[in-house]
Amino acid sequence: MLTLLVMGPAGSGKTSFSNSFGKWLESENYSVCYVNLDPGAEVLPFIPSFDVREIVTTKAMMEQGGLGPNGALIKAAEIIEENIGQILRKMKPFKADYVIVDTPGQMEIFLFRKLGSIFCDGIEGRKACAFIMDPSSLPKKSDVIALKLLNLVIELRLGVPSLELINKIDLFGNRERAAFLEPLEYRQPEDGLRGELTSSILETISKLEKKKRAVLTSAITGEGFRAVLSSLGELFCSCGDLT
Repeated sequence: MLTLLVMGPAGSGKTSFSNSFGKWLESENYSVCYVNLDPGAEVLPFIPSFDVREIVTTKAMMEQGGLGPNGALIKAAEIIEENIGQILRKMKPFKADYVIVDTPGQMEIFLFRKLGSIFCDGIEGRKACAFIMDPSSLPKKSDVIALKLLNLVIELRLGVPSLELINKIDLFGNRERAAFLEPLEYRQPEDGLRGELTSSILETISKLEKKKRAVLTSAITGEGFRAVLSSLGELFCSCGDLT
């Protein structure tokens, strides 16, 4: 069994990917369980085997505590943390090839609070992260560097290997797709302080990041899903360079 945490910035398509990739896995005769950890989700396209909204919702926190959206999310995260043992016990009986975990829409709640680390520490068996990126957030070299750093933070904070997925690729042509996969060292340098920082950080990332390929995907068409499946296997390979 592999537990796959689906993470990424707000609007990157985490829930759509969770649903579409899970359904694709089922069509390939894999068994799949779905977990919703987003207390702010209003509608889910999949039927979760566990739904954190059974414990708390951000809407209830706003109504009961007179909180705004951000305050309600933080309060909900605190309640989830208090009930993490119950959540893990409910997940333990899952018998599936893949458990797909749709994480909160605001990834900071999961990544930078205790919630993400204690959840991952409590999961048994293999676990990995699918880090979803929106192509519209990748126009500059420095933008890609920033997201790569965030992906490294995921591996550092959660202790799980992470796969980079560039989602919504159905919206782009072949030339743009090729540009997304172009090695960073070949991209047009940026001027001034931003350019200097980008070059310095790229050197650091090259030393720390395990060599692996980014995968172009579409939650709408299912493009790239087979490459995602093989890349997930490669995350646990000890052969070194996975490009």
